[in-house]
Amino acid sequence: MAGMSVTVLCPAGRRVNVKVTPNTSILQIIEEASLKQGLNPDQYELRHLRRVLDSSSNVRHAGLPNRCQLEMVEAPVLRSPASVSVHIATESGLRLVHDFPCTTTLWEILEYHRENSGVGEEFLPPVESGQEVVLVYAMRRITCPELAKVTLRTLGLIGGKCMLRHSVQSMSSAGCQAHVSSSLARRPVHHPELAEEEEKLVVENDAGGHSVAPKYPVPHSRKEENYHSQEMDVSMEEIPDMPVFAPPLILKEATPAVPSHSSAECAVPLDLTTMSSPQKMPPPPKVTKIGDHNAIVFSMADAPPTLTGDEDDAFFQLTAEEVRRLYKEQRRALIELQEAPLLTKSMRDMEESSKVLAAMSRYPITHLRIHFPDEHVIQASFKPTDLVADVISFLRPFLACPTADFSLSTRHPHRTLSPSTTLVAADCVPNARLYYEGFPAEPPYLSEDTLAKKSSYSGACSSLNSMNTTKTRPLGISDKGHTLSEPSSSSTSSRRKEEALDLGTRPHASDGRMTGTVPKVPKWFKVGK
Repeated sequence: MAGMSVTVLCPAGRRVNVKVTPNTSILQIIEEASLKQGLNPDQYELRHLRRVLDSSSNVRHAGLPNRCQLEMVEAPVLRSPASVSVHIATESGLRLVHDFPCTTTLWEILEYHRENSGVGEEFLPPVESGQEVVLVYAMRRITCPELAKVTLRTLGLIGGKCMLRHSVQSMSSAGCQAHVSSSLARRPVHHPELAEEEEKLVVENDAGGHSVAPKYPVPHSRKEENYHSQEMDVSMEEIPDMPVFAPPLILKEATPAVPSHSSAECAVPLDLTTMSSPQKMPPPPKVTKIGDHNAIVFSMADAPPTLTGDEDDAFFQLTAEEVRRLYKEQRRALIELQEAPLLTKSMRDMEESSKVLAAMSRYPITHLRIHFPDEHVIQASFKPTDLVADVISFLRPFLACPTADFSLSTRHPHRTLSPSTTLVAADCVPNARLYYEGFPAEPPYLSEDTLAKKSSYSGACSSLNSMNTTKTRPLGISDKGHTLSEPSSSSTSSRRKEEALDLGTRPHASDGRMTGTVPKVPKWFKVGK
């Protein structure tokens, strides 16, 4: 974000270039532009495209790109500074609340609470202790050198309320963000067979007293732990060149080889008659059907934990090829919007109906997972033409209270499904995740007979993969989330060649909107409302 700037179009027609950072508040941009033009900053506000920006927000949360153009317009109400209710949340769970003028610095706020709020010396430690206070506001870390300079108005606060997170850190950990947990490290893998062989391996000494190196390298458990702990810290640039680590195997001459199921070792014929201890296959996952529609109940608590790690800054930086591709996509979308003809309501309805019909022909079965608040999930398969009411009727026998009133909804965004809507019209094709909402408000939500037939998480996933008849990867996705087409080698190569051409010299008539043509839809087909 170095060198980031925005252009402000002032009311007099002059343009002002303002250098900003992701933490710069919108109010700071207004004040700097007004100072250069001799205007009153309390009488104006900024507008980006058709959206009026909140003066208390910053560049990061406003979603402003680099070198964007902002327009300074007259505010309908004069902005008058007032007191700000500052809430400080400490690491011990204490919350300090008091009202301060917007011109108060953060250091003055800390000193006020140290003198009047009855907090200890650890709230504002001296410099000699080697510790410093860190305040976090809207993902912005403010350390001791900045606390005496940053005011509430600098943060864009001239009224209302705000929340500051307070923590005390050592000066050596100044680059660590407060109240953020560290990444989960992968647990070291212990090999009991290697440990036994390591104990049996004897290093003999020669006559000169020098130690003789063993025939096979001895794996060191500490090295394995260091490798696994550092595996999550490898940057994305180092992954292609990183050698594959494999712990060395130490086998005695009399010990028979253990068969492996990898593709590289299966080519070697194995004599199963001479095997003293054949390897046992893992038991199949537990799967128990609870009714029609291939229904399975399982718990998300049995799911394996997801290992997450902090990405390096280089991961979020766009390469030249990615920037070029994004630019071409934006140009293509702009040209299509400019050259697209106007469509009537019947033409738009027919086009939407064709998309729904294509989704129905491609996916004859849709897979649903209904999540309950107690982490239990019912997985079932339905037809795209089934109604949401059919799903509700299917769930009632498995509930602890079958006569309870409940509804099904989706999240991100939250939307309650109407019982008279088909699954394809509710955007539940080819699969969807629905959530149970209604009575009872506390568990148990499922009956004891249903929970007695609970399957494992791995069994539910394997059952879903076995029922999935779609082997190709979808390519085109409509506005509603239905998959419309699939990729091929010829279409992929031609699409790459088209992206390499100049978008300004070739026509864009691949979309139906460009020519005004609408795919034909049978007259008998109607979308459920």
